[in-house]
Amino acid sequence: MIEFAIIAPVLFLLLFGIVEAGWAFSQQLEVRHGAREGARMAAVNQGTLDDIANATCAQMDLATSGATVSLLKSGPAVGDSVRVEVVAPVDSITGITGLVLGGATLTEAVEMRIEQPPDWADGVRPCP
Repeated sequence: MIEFAIIAPVLFLLLFGIVEAGWAFSQQLEVRHGAREGARMAAVNQGTLDDIANATCAQMDLATSGATVSLLKSGPAVGDSVRVEVVAPVDSITGITGLVLGGATLTEAVEMRIEQPPDWADGVRPCP
């Protein structure tokens, strides 16, 4: 019984750490997917800045609370590049992430070549 009382906190910490690492990795994949979809929409000129930001946020199920989407084009011509960057805070399931990482953020940037002349303007929008 005494041995279990000594080892149990370490085992629970390890277990919760594994769960949190998997959750953070899943959120990172969501942020990456959202940035990629937003960059694709911007490259083919499917909507305004708000439309692209809303669609980017809609692609992210896990990491939308507090996330921001920024669009930046290198130029207005076909062949120039568009960069979509998504920044989202890491959400925690057990609370261990907040203790260890202290408010870390997930950042993903995707750059694509513009295929249609863009009607949207550069800017930053928060996820709804």
